Amino acid sequence: MYIHTTGDSHSINGWEGVITHHIGPTLCYSFGMQKLDRIDISKFNINDGDTIVFSLGEIDCRCHVHKYITDVLKYETIIDNIIYNYFEAININLINANIKLNNICIFNIVPPVQKDPDYPFLGTDEERKTYVLYFNKKLYIFLTFMIIIVMKMDI
Repeated sequence: MYIHTTGDSHSINGWEGVITHHIGPTLCYSFGMQKLDRIDISKFNINDGDTIVFSLGEIDCRCHVHKYITDVLKYETIIDNIIYNYFEAININLINANIKLNNICIFNIVPPVQKDPDYPFLGTDEERKTYVLYFNKKLYIFLTFMIIIVMKMDI
């Protein structure tokens, strides 16, 4: 029985003793829209009884949500759409892979970094924190309708 992680850099950093399937700096939005064309866990050599951890969304909150906000389109709607498509892409993966997994986990979005010149960002630290907190809140709410474990880190 193995633990597999997949997603952006948060699927490889801070993990020990797991099998990583890093897909590069990928948006949760992109996975949600492209589904199996972006991540296809059936290609990861995952076996019955293994655990999978999905880790996406930090880049969305740090760089992208802010630029799509308008007077009509609020950050909540943007994030709600990302989350809906994220879960749809995960479900399609689970059906396609046809594996009896021990756990299916979603790693929550980590706290936003302060203005760090090494990482692009949009919005203030406080705005990005708001996006992260809302994103994580919506993950938990959405999970009430699914049997998936969210791995939580306190902010």
